Amino acid sequence: MNETINYDEETLRSVMELSCILDDLKLRVRTGWILWRVRAKRLESVAEHCYSCLILANLLHPIYPEREQVDLAKVNRMLIFHEIGETIIGDVPLVDKKLHDAKEEAEHKAWRKLLKGLPYEDEVYDLLMEFDEHKTPESKFAFYIDKFDATKTMKRYCDSGKFHRLAWNLRDNKTIRENEDIQRLVKEGAKTSIDIWFADEYAPYCEDEFFKKAIHIICDMNTNIKPPTL
Repeated sequence: MNETINYDEETLRSVMELSCILDDLKLRVRTGWILWRVRAKRLESVAEHCYSCLILANLLHPIYPEREQVDLAKVNRMLIFHEIGETIIGDVPLVDKKLHDAKEEAEHKAWRKLLKGLPYEDEVYDLLMEFDEHKTPESKFAFYIDKFDATKTMKRYCDSGKFHRLAWNLRDNKTIRENEDIQRLVKEGAKTSIDIWFADEYAPYCEDEFFKKAIHIICDMNTNIKPPTL
């Protein structure tokens, strides 16, 4: 971000107002976990997802084979801002196909509305558009991180016994039962919720060999790990 931008009191007030609006992400639950009926007392918020993405990016970048092509500072900025539109349009999960198909245009409008009048409006908007297209090395890496974090969180819910079996969802969860992609994956042999989430169609990040290996490790390991004691 341009560090030479000067400020006046009106600009500073606008930035403070936006920071208050974005506090909403601390309380906004990731809707996918509601639709999948995850049995947890407190579900992951959008802000927690963003934090987890930043942690993953900074843990994985130093060992990423193509790290020299990826500007980590730029990736971090993408991940910090990538969900701000959800303060207006809400969290739209992939499994809700009707809402998801209309998400992109609404989200772009939300970015403009939130950033309007700020001295770095265009810079952040262009950065988010780059992230959305995931064509540059940084936007691809950030995109993989975003998807990877959701899959890792799902696996952690499964390993801690908070995720319903696929058979239950297909019987008692209308949103899951009527999703065409899930119907197709079940016909192709998916037996568990993990099969659905780890299918190639649900994992565009598997185009990258590094993330493909990481995803298989997450799939195979018990992720219900507690912090070590001193």
